Order: sequence, then C-alpha cells, then structure tokens
Amino acid sequence: MQLDEATLSDLCARLNASETFQNVAKKAGAFLFQARELSVFLRIEPGRCAEARLGGTPEEADFVIEASPEAWEKLVRGELDVVSAFTRGQLKLKKGNLFALMPYAQAAKAIFEAFRA
Repeated sequence: MQLDEATLSDLCARLNASETFQNVAKKAGAFLFQARELSVFLRIEPGRCAEARLGGTPEEADFVIEASPEAWEKLVRGELDVVSAFTRGQLKLKKGNLFALMPYAQAAKAIFEAFRA
C-alpha cells in the first residue's frame, strides 16, 4: 500500500462518510502511529476525522503507538485485530495510558476497515 498525503486525506474523507465511524468515535483524541522512520498523525473529534497526515511529533499526540511495518500492514489488510495486536505485544503504547486508550478500540477497528474500503 502506498501511504502518502492523498491516501490519508482519502482515509479521513471515508471515515467522515462512515456511519459506523460516526457512531463509535465518541471521544476526541490525537494519535501518532509509528513504524520505524514512518509516522502518521491522526486527530479525531467525536464522530469525525479532523486530520490525517504524514509526520507528527509525540508532543502533539495524546497517544503514540509503535509497531513494525509488517504489523501495520496486517492491520490494514484485516489480518490482525487491533486489540489482539496490543495483547500480543505487536502494538506498543509509547505515550498515553492503556486504560485511556480503551474507549477508542471500536474507532480503531473502523479506521483500519476504512483503509480497505
């Protein structure tokens, strides 16, 4: 999968058009997803994607989540569940509290589903 600004802009648009995402994204939050040198910043507000872009810093994120590029690919392809990935140690929370992250689980599933749409 090619990951660029256009792909992330399209992802945000798909999330904003998704009734599922609108229903499960109940809380605002800023996320930085990291895989080696690649990072993606995603900011959600209740019911919508507010921003998705390449780059970002841990300081601007509520949560920093790190994984191998292979784990991210499996999540995007639907071969790995986000909750299972955390419990297996394939996703690592580098910033934030796991209990504070839990309410975003359904939104995370919807985000990875939108990648496949």
